[in-house]
Amino acid sequence: MAFTRTASGLNNQHLFYNVDFIVFVEGGQSFTKQEIDQGHFNEMSIDIIFWTAIFNTYKPAKYKFKAVGSKSAVKKVAEDIINNNLTTVFTAMDQEFDMVLSSNLIHPNIKYTYGYSWENDIWNEEVICDIISRLSAINTQKGTISPHINRFLRDIKFSVYSDAYLFSKGLSYFPRPGHMRLFLVNPALAPELNRSELTLLKNTLPVSKSTIYSYGSKKSIQVRRNCYGHLFGDYCKNLVKFLLRTLYNLNGISDEIIRRLALSNYIVHFSDEIRNYYQTSLQ
Repeated sequence: MAFTRTASGLNNQHLFYNVDFIVFVEGGQSFTKQEIDQGHFNEMSIDIIFWTAIFNTYKPAKYKFKAVGSKSAVKKVAEDIINNNLTTVFTAMDQEFDMVLSSNLIHPNIKYTYGYSWENDIWNEEVICDIISRLSAINTQKGTISPHINRFLRDIKFSVYSDAYLFSKGLSYFPRPGHMRLFLVNPALAPELNRSELTLLKNTLPVSKSTIYSYGSKKSIQVRRNCYGHLFGDYCKNLVKFLLRTLYNLNGISDEIIRRLALSNYIVHFSDEIRNYYQTSLQ
């Protein structure tokens, strides 16, 4: 299919699929803008699962979702939406620090996650309780989860501030990829941050700690919202596995199954702030 070569072709693409809107998202194999214009896309990605629930809940209609790989690829389509005021095409992507830096693209058909990525939006104490209860068939209390999450958020705060600061300079603080080295994962212990690795990262900072804290405060960085999404999501998945082992002697549950369970029921566990964000964004 090559009918996306022109703006009018892209705006009429929904007719080919007999839907109201086309939604371009991240995930899967990454395509160049030329390949996207020629009709290349991935039929499935985790991002499609997330955004399908968001759009169907807060803006019910008939959609065709297309995953085109990287965020930069999605942004190329978003630029087409702005330049040609396309009305039947949406893009939906991770925020990262775009809103913190006021670098997000503004158009009614360009959508961003509330947090750094969809992982930040779906993972919370209620979702973790729900997953553990569904896998164990035993009701699990939120109080079992909260101390672990609170400790993680407290211990990662300076690193999140540092990540935001370096991101504003076109750099990265957390290793991408390679973030799992920041964890100590022991089957007998709750997952925790590797303080030695965090210290090594801290020693690479080109500015003082006071500069980092000042930047984080000035920009109102929220740790849960602005933490690197893969880092937060992987912590939560490992916490689920730890609690299943220690509370119910359940082993061998894969990360992918845990992630899919989180994605299957996350909207009912949204905080009021996140729910209001998506309701307003998709009005």
